[in-house]
Amino acid sequence: GIPFALEAVGRLRNEGVNVQVTVIGDSKGLKREEIEKQKIQAVLDRYDLHTVTHMPGYQPHAKMIAEAHQHHIFLSPSVAASDGDTEGGAPISIIEMAASGMPIISTRHCDIPHAILDGRTGWLADERDVDGLVNHLRWLYKNPQEWRSVTDRGRQHIEANFDVRTQARLLSDIYQNLADTV
Repeated sequence: GIPFALEAVGRLRNEGVNVQVTVIGDSKGLKREEIEKQKIQAVLDRYDLHTVTHMPGYQPHAKMIAEAHQHHIFLSPSVAASDGDTEGGAPISIIEMAASGMPIISTRHCDIPHAILDGRTGWLADERDVDGLVNHLRWLYKNPQEWRSVTDRGRQHIEANFDVRTQARLLSDIYQNLADTV
């Protein structure tokens, strides 16, 4: 989803919004990942984003968290790959950033809508919907006074539903129910 995120940022920048972007991660040299990296570079070229985009490559978790604290919005759309691969679940980075109180924009992909409740704890667009991503970014840019209520609900939602102790208890209950039926 990174090319779609960067295209949304590029469009917003063309509207005169000052942006800075950090993309953490890189390809591992695999053909599919190299193709995705080329798509990312093409979007950076098309929107002249090279001067406002920092790409430090893979980083340890602590560095990712430190980078997040230097930014205002976590834009992390996901899409199904052309071969149908979805990687499954909700990205842990989205859950962690929501728990940090950062505004989240993502997509209705796999389990992301369970972690980010559209319009209540963050904002979701359909997969590959650059217009939707731009609209969410634009709204956040124009309404910073509204962020707090959404990000507070986001943090509460993550604490209530994604805390490791809560999840361990739920998983234990599932295993116990299975054991009781055997």
